Amino acid sequence: MLFTATSIYSQNNKINGKVLDKETGESIPFATVSVFDKDFEALVGGTVSDDYGVFAVDNINLNEIHVTVSFIGYTTDTLSLLSFTPQNTNLNLGEIELMPDVIELDGVEIVGIQSTTTRHIDRQTYRTGDFETARGGTAGDLLSRLPSLSVNPDGDITLRGTTDFVVYLNGKPTQLEPSVLLEQIPANNIESVDVITVPSARFEAQGSGGIINITTRSSGVEGLSVVIDGLLGGAPWKNKTHKYSDQELNYDRYGGSLNLMYNKDDLTLFGGFNYAKRNELSYRSGDARLLQPNDSYFHMVAEGDNFSWNENYSANLGADYRLNSTSTLSGSYYFGHMHQGRTAHYVYNNFFGDINKNPINNIDPDEVWIYNPNTEDRTGITHSVSIDYNKNFDNESSLKLSALYEHTGLDWKLENPDYYFDAVSDSYGDLLNLYKQSDSSPLDGLRFNVDYEKKFDNGHTLGVGLQPQYLSHKGVFNYDTLNVASDQWGVNEEFLNQTDLSRLIYAGYIDYAGSFENLSFMAGLRLEYTNQTLKLDNPNYLNLFKREPKSEFEVKQLDWFPTLHTQYRINDGNSIILAGSRRINRPPTKNMAPFLYRRHYEVYVVGDPALKPEYLTNAELSYQTRVGQQQFTLTGFYRGTDNAIFRVNTVYDQENVLIRSFTNAGNVQALGAELNANLSLGSFAKLFVGGSVYDFNLQGDIFGYQENSRSTNWSLKSNLNLFLTRSLKFTTDIDVRSATVTTQGEDAMFYIANAALNYTPPKLKGWDFGIKAIDILSSNIQELYTRAYNASGTQIFYQDTKFNRTGPIVELTASYSFNMNGRSGKKAESVFGKEQF
Repeated sequence: MLFTATSIYSQNNKINGKVLDKETGESIPFATVSVFDKDFEALVGGTVSDDYGVFAVDNINLNEIHVTVSFIGYTTDTLSLLSFTPQNTNLNLGEIELMPDVIELDGVEIVGIQSTTTRHIDRQTYRTGDFETARGGTAGDLLSRLPSLSVNPDGDITLRGTTDFVVYLNGKPTQLEPSVLLEQIPANNIESVDVITVPSARFEAQGSGGIINITTRSSGVEGLSVVIDGLLGGAPWKNKTHKYSDQELNYDRYGGSLNLMYNKDDLTLFGGFNYAKRNELSYRSGDARLLQPNDSYFHMVAEGDNFSWNENYSANLGADYRLNSTSTLSGSYYFGHMHQGRTAHYVYNNFFGDINKNPINNIDPDEVWIYNPNTEDRTGITHSVSIDYNKNFDNESSLKLSALYEHTGLDWKLENPDYYFDAVSDSYGDLLNLYKQSDSSPLDGLRFNVDYEKKFDNGHTLGVGLQPQYLSHKGVFNYDTLNVASDQWGVNEEFLNQTDLSRLIYAGYIDYAGSFENLSFMAGLRLEYTNQTLKLDNPNYLNLFKREPKSEFEVKQLDWFPTLHTQYRINDGNSIILAGSRRINRPPTKNMAPFLYRRHYEVYVVGDPALKPEYLTNAELSYQTRVGQQQFTLTGFYRGTDNAIFRVNTVYDQENVLIRSFTNAGNVQALGAELNANLSLGSFAKLFVGGSVYDFNLQGDIFGYQENSRSTNWSLKSNLNLFLTRSLKFTTDIDVRSATVTTQGEDAMFYIANAALNYTPPKLKGWDFGIKAIDILSSNIQELYTRAYNASGTQIFYQDTKFNRTGPIVELTASYSFNMNGRSGKKAESVFGKEQF
């Protein structure tokens, strides 16, 4: 009977587990899991881990086995003499952590080379440690190094021609403007970045570009863990005092951060403080022309210095407590202070002429020179509190509850003076005009999540969840003008305004995931009901656009968002992924608020409260293969946006200036391919190359003119790491992007290169020092042009702008870590305000 019983249960033995990188905590896909007999002579079974590092081996017909887990660039781990019993035929091996391999060549130790990027069924994950030129910078600096992603000087993220990303921090959504969030997070604190272009149903449907999930590093081992970072840099050879205003213009950059964590038994406490100051100096030149009733053009030729500053500091506190073996409770608090601004010292030469600036008979050129040193200042203070509860039920199901509350105060001030300028003496004189605009916009947000997941006997999982959220965003706008003759301030009553936005979103989802032999899948459906009301105190400003004044705008609608992800593993080194989804992009308040800002001498900027959501359809087909130690991923993609929101310009005839706003005007399509390659160049170097090429098409009705613009866009990014010694590493990267059409014009081609050298002293444990050079080719130049036509096809304005931010900029970095290993606990962050700031 004993032999019979043994035979019966041995036929159904199973093992499962998850493979992780011991140093980073990241999952390792495609790791080889091999099962041997008790004498370690015969291979009796095996598999490879999936995209999340998870593996399972069934039908093991032995009761004592050895298991080895291996992957290129890591030391093989062996689990010896594992035993099954009649009571336990399914062994959960838990998390198996592999150490990066260390080899010695010519007396030099080299750590095994790991891939820069990993492709999962629903995302692309990038190891941030390879992008050394972003060290000491911000999350925005890091994202700008990733393939196909670009981050412009305003902090806007673009991928394959699409903007409006939602940024997640440690798996939690954030809704304050991404540009502000990215300035708040030090690049040194980031462990990995997930680029999710086709999100599953568990993620909120907001964001036409997709989702970027930033995972920070801060988990330590038992006891106290400390990480300290510092940065000092700039370009002192470019610093100067402005010749008209005596303002100090410089590239000064400095900052630092301190992160602490204490682990003891079931309790983890963590906290941190971060400060960063970054100045930037650029030189702008440009030309604008506006059509006049007599068919001449009013020209505004401008040039001058543009000095900007960005100063941020933040602090966070939190705790994770394991209530028992199946439950954890987490809570955290975040405080952030943001201060951004710029002063534009522009000199304008204004005159009338033909389209080529030539004089016209019988028309006085009326040449006037203006000095316009306008200053913009933005501040924001955020308080955020979150609490999370996780409960596992016998490893077969789990429940996650979370709540977040945020209060953010946002303020924006702009001062715009005009002085008479004497071009002969190169000096300015009397004040001609002075405008002041300001707004104060308090924001309150509340979000709840209830997520339940059930695992079935066949390994498939069912997930359901409810994720309601509420946003209240009010605003008060003031517009004052100085009467120069009487030296008295007057209020522009026609432009004063107040807004009150209330947005309630009821969201729920269901998804199902599993696998059949080599085929894995995730299918889901998400429903979101939007109940939004925007009230205006003064709707008369809509007369600027020749539209009927309206004081209340509503959006009440139910939307459905299906998602599908499938992966077919051809063999250990080759797989195919097919994914598709539908998404929504609700406009942020800053694009809807009717606050008329005179951003420069030649342009007003104002929001449009009538904006409606835009909808995105996205599909991708990827093929991933390995050739030895080299890894390649080829992705074909389609992205179509309906009811697209365009940033548009028109002419305000009463003042001969442009008005820039936003409108739902048409559709956008992108169709193309992207190739990523992880190349191991021997034992001392690795190269990551990513590039894309796609057809980009914009179609829309812009103030009665039918736009249909198309361009073939391409991008190329590379990142090279040279391991000179075990302690010394050299990194260089380059970013090249083609010209591209925009709604009313074109952005010029752009390229930039950076380099860094990092030294980790063998005798100074925990220390790391670096020096990096940003823009080593002095090529950081942004050039763009816009133009518009009336319904009859006559050009009514043209604007050409060029910003020269030439480098190089040099930065020194230093960091010290004690007792650190792994990933972070959950930190509260600004959620609602980041979208609106």
